[in-house]
Amino acid sequence: MQRPTVAGRGFTLMELLVVVALIALLVTVMVPVMLSFMKGRGLGMIGNNFAGFVAFARTEAMNTRQTHVIVTYFEEESLNLGGEFDRKAGPGVVLWRLNPNPTPGSDDLRINYVKQLDFEGGIGGSVDFAKSWKSRAPLGPSLSISDEANQKFVGKYKLVLLPDGRVEVPEDKPGYVLDTGQTKGIRTDMVLTDGTYIVFVDINPATGAMKRSPRVDYEDTDEEP
Repeated sequence: MQRPTVAGRGFTLMELLVVVALIALLVTVMVPVMLSFMKGRGLGMIGNNFAGFVAFARTEAMNTRQTHVIVTYFEEESLNLGGEFDRKAGPGVVLWRLNPNPTPGSDDLRINYVKQLDFEGGIGGSVDFAKSWKSRAPLGPSLSISDEANQKFVGKYKLVLLPDGRVEVPEDKPGYVLDTGQTKGIRTDMVLTDGTYIVFVDINPATGAMKRSPRVDYEDTDEEP
């Protein structure tokens, strides 16, 4: 006895169009929500990474008993390391080790590249130094590094990490300025931005510890976008 068969039933064109319309609607609703959620996350991530970068640099200075320098690069530029080891940096920071007496015949130089932290391409958007901070950042020479190093890093904001663990911060104000809770007229050691929010950075010269503010809207500060 032959069993009756049930004909397979596919989707109609109308059903497919309804499904596509629902997917498009969900995408339209979710994309702005996701973008809003991601916005500013890169700024927070760079803030955390920079704190770790300063801590690493301080540890290196103490362990090697050699002065290290964190140098800011406002724009992308070549580090001129020579040959296949040449790198570009910026916007971001680069750590250099200063060795006044390199071993003859070794690869060590008086000014040695260690590592870098670039601010572009982070999760939630690229980060940069705030425009108004760049215009007021002290870019003069440091008394704790050699004339050769000052010449190499001329016109750049520099944090000098000394072998005894101290950090020389240009024109630093005693204590943590961020403890005042103010955002208008505040002048910290560094200001970072993702174009929408800003983060204030304050470094303790004695311990190398870093505090950063939460993300702040430009309208709540007197910084320039």
